[in-house]
Amino acid sequence: MSTPRAIDIAGVIGADDASVEVARIWVTDHAGSTVLIDAGVLEDPQVFGQLMADTIRHAAKAYAAAWSIDEGAALQAIVDGVAAELRDQFHTITPLPEGRIN
Repeated sequence: MSTPRAIDIAGVIGADDASVEVARIWVTDHAGSTVLIDAGVLEDPQVFGQLMADTIRHAAKAYAAAWSIDEGAALQAIVDGVAAELRDQFHTITPLPEGRIN
């Protein structure tokens, strides 16, 4: 399925037949996010946490390049956002039906 502004993964090292997708994330302007996780890929939730840490470090590099900001400042802003969201939990997470990827 093609989606607007889909990230092109053609030619990405590591995105091949030996790779397994773990998560997808979409954001809608003023309407929140949609997050799909295939927890069956990684048995240990701690490994998922390590993957998220790696993702955050990559995001800091991406923000630094895209917006010409300091990578350290981008990293701190992302970490601050994660901490605030984990502390506040101001909205309800609605999982997909049991047995589906959440």
